[in-house]
Amino acid sequence: MLATVSASVRAMTPIELLSMLDEARKQNSFAGTFIHRRGDSVNSYYIVHAVKDGVQYERLKSLDGAPREIIRDGESVTCILPGKDGSRWDQVPPLSPLVPGENVDWSELQKWLTFTILSNVRIAGRDAILIEAQAIDQDRFIRRYGVDEKTGLLLKTEILGADGRSLELAQFTHIDINPDNLDDDLKPTLHGKMTKFDRKHWTETIKESPHWKPKWLPEGFELTDVTSGKGENFVEAHTYSDGLSSFSIFREQLSQQFVEMEGRSGGATVAVSRIIETEQGEKWGITLVGEIPVETAKRVASSVSMLN
Repeated sequence: MLATVSASVRAMTPIELLSMLDEARKQNSFAGTFIHRRGDSVNSYYIVHAVKDGVQYERLKSLDGAPREIIRDGESVTCILPGKDGSRWDQVPPLSPLVPGENVDWSELQKWLTFTILSNVRIAGRDAILIEAQAIDQDRFIRRYGVDEKTGLLLKTEILGADGRSLELAQFTHIDINPDNLDDDLKPTLHGKMTKFDRKHWTETIKESPHWKPKWLPEGFELTDVTSGKGENFVEAHTYSDGLSSFSIFREQLSQQFVEMEGRSGGATVAVSRIIETEQGEKWGITLVGEIPVETAKRVASSVSMLN
């Protein structure tokens, strides 16, 4: 299908184009560089992605700032971070922002987003189609996707506020698709005093927490994961998603370092924190972090309550 996509891509609907993203990543290998702008911060990365016998392998390396690498081997993700402070499970860097998300039901998202083809564009020297997902309500951001005409790979993603201001951008500056042997490029390159861990091995997944929950969520968002771990203090997190956007709520034992925040943004990522108290007088810190508008984040965080 992907080999002939360029002949028919202009006749496809936005949903049909976006529905190709996951499959395109499973069928194509590539290597390239991309920029990631979040607010006023801009970083560049080198990425190698290979598919062997249906299994995806990937290496993502930062090209500026502190050195770090993220290695994917099928479902296992290993992060290599500098220094000794790499053990907190909520500090694991994310995968590439150019990962479209696996098993996204784009048709279902039409309940909350309107999808439109904006224009034909050029990205990293390749012909692409630019698609916009406009939020129907005030609880989501506007998103734009640049889809490669020949392969269906995601070349660009951008998040905008309700006022049209660009909050976050990830875009390839150079990409080679289906190059020759990438085996050597998939191997880690960082050495020395680094902390290496596999998230699968040091987080404990549980079905649900009987201790707390938010009483209000934006329409379409559901609980997708509950994890817990121990760093300096016990931390438990609920992750919610509508299939595209997501946010996590962390509950942690209160410490002197915990600070309540009305809302702090870094690009499209917002952070809100507050202190809640149980009927027995125990105090816990609640922090919400995710890609939702700040007013929505405040409403969710304010609705969190302890359960008897």
